[in-house]
Amino acid sequence: MQLEEISKLIAHRRSIKPALMDAEKEVSKELWDTLFDAANWAPSHGHTEPWKFHVFAGDSRNVIAKALQDAYKAETPEAEFRPEKHEKMGLNPLYAHAVVAIIMKRGDNPKIPAIEEIEAVACAVQNLHLAAASTGLGVFWSSPSVGYGDTFAKSLALSDSEQCLGVLYVGWPKEGKDWPKCSRKPAEEKVIYK
Repeated sequence: MQLEEISKLIAHRRSIKPALMDAEKEVSKELWDTLFDAANWAPSHGHTEPWKFHVFAGDSRNVIAKALQDAYKAETPEAEFRPEKHEKMGLNPLYAHAVVAIIMKRGDNPKIPAIEEIEAVACAVQNLHLAAASTGLGVFWSSPSVGYGDTFAKSLALSDSEQCLGVLYVGWPKEGKDWPKCSRKPAEEKVIYK
């Protein structure tokens, strides 16, 4: 692949919200394997490969929807609780074909800071997202604050060395929906050569 093609793919990648996904259109096992293989090639300090993915498809989307709602209810102060947000947390997983919990499994090497493990997982998610975009598959990385809490971690049966870093909603865009357009400020405005 040439640099120009890679650059075009990177610029093509978009976040596709769950409401714009066709929950009935299947993502094949072969495509899932390709996406997770792409994720698996992310860099990680000390080759810790701290990424794990829990896939909820079909009826199990109800499990993660309930887990998100339960976590929101348990961890949101009563004065801040918004019924419409609670409802949305239960509906979004049902709009997508699948929901993938993004897990960081902390390595046992104390010389590697936790932030580097988190960064490695973010790289894995970017690889997966780029691979998905190359096929026209929609992905949306959601990181609700309740996803970082104990209630949600317990619902995912995470160990003490694991942390949820959000969920990916994955699905094909609905028929007739255009791939979103986007722009960025010029890169040179964000670079300082010393």
